[in-house]
Amino acid sequence: ARLDYQYDNRYLATFTLRGDASSKFSKENRLGFFPAIALAWKISEEPFLANSTSINDLKLRVSYGETGNDRIDPTATQLLFAGSTLRGPGFGNYDNTYYKPTGTTLYNPNLVWETTINRNIGLDFGLFQSRITGTLDFYKNSTRDLLLQSAIPSNTGFTTQWDNIGSTSNKGVELGLNASLVEKKDFVLGMNFNVAKNVAKIDELDGTDSRFFQSNWASTDLKDRDDYYIEVGGKLGDIYGYVTDGYYQPSDFASYNEATDTYTLNDGVPNSGNTVGNNKIRPGFLKLKDLDGDGQITSKDRQVIGNALPDAQGGLGLNAVFKAFDASIFFNWAVGNDVYNTGKIQYNQFRRVTYGNLLSTMSSDYRFTYVDVDGSITGTAGNIVTDLDQLAELNQGKTMWSPASYGVAQAVIHSWAVEDGSYIRLNNLTLGYTLPKSIISKLRMQQVRAYVTGNNLKLWTNYSGYDPEVSTSRGSYSSLTPGVDYSSFPRSRSYTFGLNVIF
Repeated sequence: ARLDYQYDNRYLATFTLRGDASSKFSKENRLGFFPAIALAWKISEEPFLANSTSINDLKLRVSYGETGNDRIDPTATQLLFAGSTLRGPGFGNYDNTYYKPTGTTLYNPNLVWETTINRNIGLDFGLFQSRITGTLDFYKNSTRDLLLQSAIPSNTGFTTQWDNIGSTSNKGVELGLNASLVEKKDFVLGMNFNVAKNVAKIDELDGTDSRFFQSNWASTDLKDRDDYYIEVGGKLGDIYGYVTDGYYQPSDFASYNEATDTYTLNDGVPNSGNTVGNNKIRPGFLKLKDLDGDGQITSKDRQVIGNALPDAQGGLGLNAVFKAFDASIFFNWAVGNDVYNTGKIQYNQFRRVTYGNLLSTMSSDYRFTYVDVDGSITGTAGNIVTDLDQLAELNQGKTMWSPASYGVAQAVIHSWAVEDGSYIRLNNLTLGYTLPKSIISKLRMQQVRAYVTGNNLKLWTNYSGYDPEVSTSRGSYSSLTPGVDYSSFPRSRSYTFGLNVIF
């Protein structure tokens, strides 16, 4: 249902009520009703602005609206069984079919619609005969009864269950501007600009104050390691892990026992061997910070090591016409977002195989080594070095730990893999030329314009991966685990040549 009201072209109101029904929910929760209201005041139509030479359009807007989400599995509220292998004669000497649940997700008949509430107050304006136009919006949106899958105890016979878990909110401000900078007979230049800042928070969880989530980028290789953290009052997108502290230097050790092939750490140097999956700690192994000061590296030494959401983002565009030529260019940007570059974990260690592909950061020029390749340290080329003093001499200037410092199939989430993802992108550039009418009129055409457009032409960023605009989380928590870069393909660059013809 929709109702519109207008008075004197100054006061505007719109009321709507939407009703949705989804068969994904149980019968008693199937219907959802979502109201909305929008009010506007065209201030520029008021008598006190009638003679204004600088303000020709000014409108204040206020709106409130609700929308529903039913993005769950179609069978999330149903317990379904399927016949399986025959089990041979049963009672009465008849073949017995074995029935079992069709999946590993436990049904939940109590699921309800996820509801998002949008609140907005905005201002539309036009200045100096609309040479400058724009919008300014302040908003606060909240979502309750979040539909998410939760892990449940394995003794239930299932692994996950859909549930309505907590609520979130985000608030922010958006500004958009359009300006006509130059308006002459043979030359026109315009600009558009937008900037937005958004803060997303956790308002409520499923009865707890904090919770861990897994992005599952490496599936079972993560061994149930939580790499994202949320807490009531905290922000969405917090990446959780250990703080990188370089690698163990030979000076961190007191001695080496040749008989047992073991090194002894100096007193007060924390041991991260159990955490990285290799109990035989030695020089060159990945070193993590002991945040709680207990002398051991455990799960208690983890903390928030980054946030995937930007502090601000926006765009800038220019468009120009000079005689028969036209051009437009648009940049978009983001600042303050971190990227969880899992490739720096996956391809900076030997896992599962003795020799695997590594990133260039692990080349022999940078990484810690135990092999005296040219014999300059031990006198014999190819010798394995174990002496602490010789290891120190062999690895002078090395900046990376040994890729062999991890245990088999053990992924350690640490801050070195979290990078600043701020960027500026030349998103598109278009150049065009319109043929003179003196030529095309002879061909019985009104207009002929040839153009070329390039997309994703240039990216400026300090991020070491292909593209900081990425999120490749797996599983059902992708909305809560943004900013993961796992084996993502680079964004393609494209060129388009075209011809617009009007007869």
